[in-house]
Amino acid sequence: MKSPEGDSVPEGGDAAAPRSRPRRPPRADQPNVPVSWSHTGGSVRFWVLVVITGIGAGLGAIVLMGILHGIQHLAYGYSRGSFQTGVAHASRLRPLIAMSVGGVIMSASWLALRRIAHGERSLSQAVWDHAGRLPFLATVVNGVLQMVAVAFGATLGREGAPKEVGAAIASRLADLFSLTDTQRRVLVACGAGAGMSAVYNVPLGGALFGVEVLLGTLSLPVVTPAIATSAIATAVSWLALPDRPTYVLPALRVNGSELIWALLFGPVAGLVTAWYVKSISWSKKREGGDLLRSIGLVGVFVGTGALAMRWPGILGNGKDVTQLAFTGVMGVGLVAVLFILRPLATSSFLREGAVGGLFTPTLTVGVLLGSLAGHGWGALTGVHNPIPAYAAIGGAALLASAMQAPLAAVVLVLELTGTGISLIVPMLVALTGAMLVARAFDDRSIYSVSRPRTPDTPRTPDSPDTPRTPETPDGQ
Repeated sequence: MKSPEGDSVPEGGDAAAPRSRPRRPPRADQPNVPVSWSHTGGSVRFWVLVVITGIGAGLGAIVLMGILHGIQHLAYGYSRGSFQTGVAHASRLRPLIAMSVGGVIMSASWLALRRIAHGERSLSQAVWDHAGRLPFLATVVNGVLQMVAVAFGATLGREGAPKEVGAAIASRLADLFSLTDTQRRVLVACGAGAGMSAVYNVPLGGALFGVEVLLGTLSLPVVTPAIATSAIATAVSWLALPDRPTYVLPALRVNGSELIWALLFGPVAGLVTAWYVKSISWSKKREGGDLLRSIGLVGVFVGTGALAMRWPGILGNGKDVTQLAFTGVMGVGLVAVLFILRPLATSSFLREGAVGGLFTPTLTVGVLLGSLAGHGWGALTGVHNPIPAYAAIGGAALLASAMQAPLAAVVLVLELTGTGISLIVPMLVALTGAMLVARAFDDRSIYSVSRPRTPDTPRTPDSPDTPRTPETPDGQ
């Protein structure tokens, strides 16, 4: 007779008995969503909603960025220049005061939201386990709160807010127009990618993020609407947001030394990624009740504000720190300190109940790591290539291995910098080594660490239009 998996077992034996084939360890299952062209390409209604979602995500990004800049200027008392410049020119106690006030506001706001909405549902959970269903009002409010937290100085990504708003718009449209579950999943992923595209001016990278990270596939039926949604959202965002690259890099050229460095750096980046993913996993295992974690979150805000009095680069999502690292003007000591403090702060915020993006904080860690490794390579070999080249390669390698999305990572770095295309070969070399080593330690991404591990056994795919798990009201 045969077991359900098709393996021969002795007659009358137990199908569950150990087999000669070794079992692989349990895995954190990050589903691939099966989508055919009939779900997307053949539906006029779906494509109309793609256009509306793109417009909504672009407008949402404009509003959210207005909130971000307004609160930053108010909290740190500046009207022009970058966030880091404003913090640096503020009084010495200003970061501590601003973060203390922000901690009280954010802790109380998130506590109230969780009580009203009866818990929370992350974007990835919604796509993977709930057919893309998101409670509209709670998700939008949560997105706004995320942007407010980043504005005060929380070490989280600003892209989390526009992703959630874009996804919430898509989910509500799917409700109103009775899309199938598969169409809903695709549209929600497209909306999330479009929000990211609009806020960072990365139309292709945002689209790839939506399909590669959230849907786990690069098939034509999902890539086409994702690109369309992101392109529309980005174009709409140009009404108020810059249409230029987020980061400025000098012209760079590749030589043999950088290729050798990338080959050696990849495994190092993989080890750092494994540690980084473990730290994010730890942060997701929240302990204690909501009230206790809210008190703890105030403490994290205050503690980060105190550290910012000495190292202001610890504040915010990391955009300005990344730009400084890309230009190579940061001293090695400061780079090393921020490389340690920033990921620890990010994990601490998440551990105590804060919600926010992980993209920019992860990119920043990779850029800082690349800078450190570049300085070390120069000291060891006497070959001093431009630090921005090492930083860009480091950012791409760590981002790819942490997200488990190499194509999205490379395209995002190229779009964010508007240059660096000459570095694509060492980027690919480094990220390949990083991904292989990181997966040897942990096969999870920073977005799937909260999913329970499941045995690595064959499964019968869910029907494309059926949710993977029963739905709950979840505050709707």
